[in-house]
Amino acid sequence: MIYVNTVIKLLAGLGESNTFIRVCWISPNSEELFVINITNSKKMELPYLMKMEDLKNDLKDSKAEKVEYEQDFHIINPSNEYLEKYAKKLNDKWNLIKDTVYVEPDIYFSAERMKLFQNIKNKTGAGYNVLYDLLKRYWFYGKCINGLLPNYFDSGAEGEVREYKTRPGRKGKNIKILDDKDFVNFQKAVEKFRIAEKTDIIETHQRMCEHYYPDSYYRKRGKLSPLIDETKAPSEKQFRYWYNKNYSVRERKGHSLGQRRMKKDFRALLGSNSMYIEGPGYLYQIDSTPADISLLAIDNKTPIGRPILFIVKDVFSRKVVGFNASVNHASWVEGAMMALENAVTDKVEFCKKYGVDIDPEEWDCYHLPRNIVADRGEMKSKYPNGLVGIGVDIANTPSYRPDLKGVIEQHFHITNKTIRDFFHNYGAILKDKREPGDSKPDDTAAITLDTFNIFMIEHIIAFNKMSLPREFVVSPEMFKEHVKLTPNGLWEWGTSKNLLHERPKNLIHYTLLPKMTAKVTRFGLELKANTKLCYTCKEGEEVGWFVSESIEGNKEIEVSYDPRDCSVILIRLKTGKLLYCSLTEKFNEYRGLSLDDAKAIFEFRKQEYKGLSNNNKQAKADRRAMVKPHIKADIEAKKAAKASETDKPIGKREARVQEANSRKRTDAFTNQWPEQPHEVVNKVSEIVEKAESNTQLPSENKLSEFLRGKHKEKNRSLHA
Repeated sequence: MIYVNTVIKLLAGLGESNTFIRVCWISPNSEELFVINITNSKKMELPYLMKMEDLKNDLKDSKAEKVEYEQDFHIINPSNEYLEKYAKKLNDKWNLIKDTVYVEPDIYFSAERMKLFQNIKNKTGAGYNVLYDLLKRYWFYGKCINGLLPNYFDSGAEGEVREYKTRPGRKGKNIKILDDKDFVNFQKAVEKFRIAEKTDIIETHQRMCEHYYPDSYYRKRGKLSPLIDETKAPSEKQFRYWYNKNYSVRERKGHSLGQRRMKKDFRALLGSNSMYIEGPGYLYQIDSTPADISLLAIDNKTPIGRPILFIVKDVFSRKVVGFNASVNHASWVEGAMMALENAVTDKVEFCKKYGVDIDPEEWDCYHLPRNIVADRGEMKSKYPNGLVGIGVDIANTPSYRPDLKGVIEQHFHITNKTIRDFFHNYGAILKDKREPGDSKPDDTAAITLDTFNIFMIEHIIAFNKMSLPREFVVSPEMFKEHVKLTPNGLWEWGTSKNLLHERPKNLIHYTLLPKMTAKVTRFGLELKANTKLCYTCKEGEEVGWFVSESIEGNKEIEVSYDPRDCSVILIRLKTGKLLYCSLTEKFNEYRGLSLDDAKAIFEFRKQEYKGLSNNNKQAKADRRAMVKPHIKADIEAKKAAKASETDKPIGKREARVQEANSRKRTDAFTNQWPEQPHEVVNKVSEIVEKAESNTQLPSENKLSEFLRGKHKEKNRSLHA
């Protein structure tokens, strides 16, 4: 299937370069589509019309192929610092074209586009060249707002702070040049007066000058009053510029109105009067709730309490597109991230993990939405911000306003009621507060987490087949086309709007997972997480990252990791290429462990070594104390032997032989055997005497000479 944002590589002949195109828009009847050439970011082009049949024929004839390709990944998924730095520029550019980009397909035709441009120019004064450049960048980067960001990655002196010898800008009577001390005073004044006392910016500047920039003090009516010299204090304009630069519009609203009123009257919600839910994939809602059931552990006897249930639902069709059930506390990694990942996962493969075989059309949801609305819980963190880079906007509703997510909130009521009815006698929590005599849910619990997941799969499939709520408003278009009023029917009918889009799976994982810095060493990529775990990949070994201890000139690199399994990490190169890195052979035993488990092991080792440090020193001291007297005795014996030496000492070899013979008798195993009874010894003596009478045995000296002769003959034969 071909969707919006699908990237296709058009294969060229010998000596020619391949061309990459991105799908921008698909007609409702899926016969025509507009595509844009994304081969060269330095020379962007306008979209052009193609026939769907021609493109499918090229794919069928192997003249083209679907690929996972993204140009300038650092533009669509920049760092938080870069995004914050140029947020104002981005918003200004987006405000110029935001009401135009959704006028599809008119925006793709030259004549209609010029009419839209003329309206914008009349309102804002923006030139045609500016508007063309913004539209091209927006389409080029997959209808991603971040595509409008300025590309300063390969220019300028990054990280260097410009130092001024004279104050920049127009010169007035106040010529003070600001330094770090002034910025610290600015921050203190904002926190003390603007935020704490809710003073306006003019009064905040006045109070700042009185507290931090008095030239001196003088006494008036018996009271000390600060004497202010404007030429020695920052001007109001300088203070206002710094304030607007360092605080967002949202933060400045909070300073003046208070956080509670700001969240109520200036809440972050998607859309406006001109923006409405157009079809499936335009808006997903996500939220969590404790399920009304107590579960058992895998041993089928230990209660583990209520699971936390995350559900992702499409607002247009009311279809459940993903879920996650976990016994961990609600968090981004353990809940929201898993639910979103499930929403873009092939459900056939997902259900197979639990032994449930379904047909693809029973749960055909594996796409990214345009927008996601959540509450101020797990999604209110830095991790979901990366979704903007893959074309998904995030909005958080204010606190205490569940009515703003009515679709998902109502679904929780339906799901928990079904759970209570289905598992009435098997651990269901029937009341919020138990009364005396009521059974405990833990006592009647009989369901494991895997069984609960199977139930949720079947429940969701059944729900998507059932009729919509009776209060659902049927549009005239639905009436004309006799749309089946079920989530599946509405989803199937609405997909002709082509609002669903897709991204590579590894890009989705990189975006969703938390980030960490890793150091490039000869031992691999070493995580900075108090673990010293090291990772490697085939490409890194071939290029020589670990020999040079750097990747693309950097000693450190940002990595995505899954806290639940430290076996593999994901890194992104400057080109945007994503690579999987696995644990080195040294840490093979850590495969399958969570990052917390790995940290616990390393902490255990650290504490053990720390505790054994004194033992090591004591063991060394004991060793020296036990051996030192014997060494001293040998030294004294050596001196005595040299003093009484009369005969010429024997050679080293002869002395070594004598020492070996002596040790043979001393070290023989027979010394450890029990002594034989005297009767046996006497019998042996009699046998020996009889043998001596029959055979003349050589004396001890003769026997020794005989053995030495045999030894010399053996040596001569070896050296011959």
